[in-house]
Amino acid sequence: MNLSALTDLSELTERIGAFGPWWLLCLAIGCAGTGVLAGVNPAYGLLAAGGVAFVVTVFADLTLGFVLFTVCSFLDLFSSSGSLSVTKGMGLLLFGSWLAVTATRQRHDGASFVANNPGVVVAGICLIGWSALSIAWAASPSRALGATERYLLDFLLLPIAFGAVRRREHMVWVVAAFIFGAVISATYGLFHPTPVTDQEFGRLTGTIGEANGEAAVLVAAIPLAISLIGVIRSSVRMQLLAAVGVVLAFIGLVDTLSRSGLLSLAAVMVAGVIFGGRWRAWATTLLLVGVCATVGYFVVLAPLTARERVTSTDTSGRSSIWTIAVRMFEAHPVLGVGNDNFLNTAIDYVNQPGTITRADLIVDTPKVVHNIYLEALADLGVPGLITLLGVLGTLIGAAVRAAWIFERLGDLQLELIARGVVLALVGLLSADFFSSSQYAKYLWILLALCPVLLALARREEAEAVGR
Repeated sequence: MNLSALTDLSELTERIGAFGPWWLLCLAIGCAGTGVLAGVNPAYGLLAAGGVAFVVTVFADLTLGFVLFTVCSFLDLFSSSGSLSVTKGMGLLLFGSWLAVTATRQRHDGASFVANNPGVVVAGICLIGWSALSIAWAASPSRALGATERYLLDFLLLPIAFGAVRRREHMVWVVAAFIFGAVISATYGLFHPTPVTDQEFGRLTGTIGEANGEAAVLVAAIPLAISLIGVIRSSVRMQLLAAVGVVLAFIGLVDTLSRSGLLSLAAVMVAGVIFGGRWRAWATTLLLVGVCATVGYFVVLAPLTARERVTSTDTSGRSSIWTIAVRMFEAHPVLGVGNDNFLNTAIDYVNQPGTITRADLIVDTPKVVHNIYLEALADLGVPGLITLLGVLGTLIGAAVRAAWIFERLGDLQLELIARGVVLALVGLLSADFFSSSQYAKYLWILLALCPVLLALARREEAEAVGR
């Protein structure tokens, strides 16, 4: 596989130079500002240098900008502060670069994202539109507005990826970036244990900052890394790195002590057997190895506290939160209470018939629903759940169709990646039965790859017919 585009410095220089003297002036100002910040605080200087590097990259090459954004989507622990988010700023820069590329690109490689994915677009508009309408009846319109904005920004990643990932090697870069980000997150967690005063003490939280969320991204990285091993057969060194990624992701997953993570890993392994295609025998072997390794660790090596946590039937208060969400849905089955309004309205549903064992999680320290599907029902009613499932279903369906087309064409590499993306999404969406990460960038990056895979498959199919 030819990866020369990464090192083509002449093309990169030409793209940067195309912005003219004003661009170079802005770059010089940015560099000067970085120097000043480094004098004030080296950490600020490093952050500013990274920002300047990202700005240069994203406007010089949309594809490389998307790859960097994929890696940075795992750095929530360092990139967010209240309403401020470095990742959100990077996303807006990426959107600006995509607009510039879309406006100036002479070659379109077929129809636009909208024309290629009408079902996805309709489902997305319905979801975002219904979320926006919920502002009218939400107890906190500002929360509903903020949630609608997050859905919109996440959905914009779909056309951005469609414009950025245009060749098969681009797909490999993004998948590798996802794995790299997840492994970096796990490695950080292994070397920076959670503070003793933190409620997650003893569990790996990584750069995600929360054990169950960390487990979900590591589960998603495992099938992607395994698929990458089969794709990059020309480089033993890269295969070895991908294998190390699988091992580190599994070690990190076990160290999270996340029951939802282990359940989602089981879902991925079973789905791998069902959706394994020509690799079903390998998937079955990996299922057996994974079960033996997981059970063996917790039976033989894990400390007693870890074993007790993983085998505990305690729901950590989720059953109480879910009961409130069901009550909320029963009271407002069509409209819901407004997007992202569960937190500020849950207290109104505590004093009703039925047992609530952890009222403190609703009254004293309010928690989100910890289930994106139940949260959609509570916040947006039946239409909200239907539109959310419509978005997820149409996107995953695109990746499944792409895998079938690649299988028919005999393209083993992209077929393997397509199946890996589907299995990674199975892992994330299974974990979302126990968490509320419907706005997570790493989820939407993988979702954005689905229509890209289908576009690559259709293009390859058209070329095969034309030959």
